[in-house]
Amino acid sequence: MSGKRIIFAVFDELHREYRGYKTALTFKKAGYSVKVIGIRYNIDKLSGWEDIPHRRISINKKVPLILNMLVFWLRLLHKLLKEKCDIIYSHDIFPLLPVYIVSKLKKVPYIYDAHEFWHGNSQVENRPAAKKFWTSYERFFIKRAKSVITVSAPIAEELENIYGLKNVRVVTNLPIEKEIPQNRTMIHDLLGLEKDTKIVMYQGSFLINNGLDDIIRTFAGVEKKAVLVLAGSGSEKDSLVRLTEETGLSDRVFFIGPFSHGELIRYTVCADIGLCLIRNSGKSYYYSAPNKMFEFIQAGVPQIASDFPEMKKYVAGMNTGINIDPSDKDKITKSINILLNDPALYITLRNSCLKSGPELVWENIENILTESVL
Repeated sequence: MSGKRIIFAVFDELHREYRGYKTALTFKKAGYSVKVIGIRYNIDKLSGWEDIPHRRISINKKVPLILNMLVFWLRLLHKLLKEKCDIIYSHDIFPLLPVYIVSKLKKVPYIYDAHEFWHGNSQVENRPAAKKFWTSYERFFIKRAKSVITVSAPIAEELENIYGLKNVRVVTNLPIEKEIPQNRTMIHDLLGLEKDTKIVMYQGSFLINNGLDDIIRTFAGVEKKAVLVLAGSGSEKDSLVRLTEETGLSDRVFFIGPFSHGELIRYTVCADIGLCLIRNSGKSYYYSAPNKMFEFIQAGVPQIASDFPEMKKYVAGMNTGINIDPSDKDKITKSINILLNDPALYITLRNSCLKSGPELVWENIENILTESVL
């Protein structure tokens, strides 16, 4: 048993911070005393984190991001100074400033887990001043971290090249090993659908770069035996609901959730086809290996995914689905219809998912995390 104390800092409400949860759980299992510090925008109930000690910093979502960031930095600095710890773990780029200051004052190391590739993030890609700031910011702190971790091999290589680093560790966003539910009608029951209705499913955040508007528009061309189910929440939900109404698809496009990370699998297994069609809005997306891709594989659900390097590695490379250009609307429709109407292909892809799912689990790679603090 370690007995050491580790604090995780993350600029997220924790509802969808599955990676943060898995990381904290890994260290807890290894005998560390763990605590997670996140944020909250309002008074809400956080489910799924009952077994991980956590605190959330209150900030106001209505004020500009830069002001929220300043408030977050100051309050995080205050909380970290009050806590006893042996290691600090920064989830993504935003907590790095207070994490670094406290690590110097307390003379403890910190780890940087780069969830996103900020040098190639869509939010800064076409904003030279913002890109220069965040690159300089990251350069200073990344070189002083005890260990640097990221989500895919291509992003690790980019970070090594840009910042002159060695041995950036890769911890892929694999799901926690879990028992797969046998009940595959929960979505049908929830929405009042006939049991033979085919479910095409997206799960995750409703964000502008997730291509959901294109998916909704093209769904009119999908065979009528299928419906589209969008499970999650996010800033684009209202506009997506309006788009569904405008396109006359309210009887075929449904919104459910969000669900906690432990609960989601009960709905994922109900899907016949999964969608992981992220747009190429910068290298951070192009090199990504999304949670949802692995969650569909684990649930035995063939998927249609973007034809990006890491997604091709696990989808086409492991024969668990089809990779396509996410900007090709006709291809989206055709690919869904192919999987709906080619039983032999579908069974082959599903069997590959069932074979690969037990291998692609967090427990098979989590030792990389605990080794990063040695």
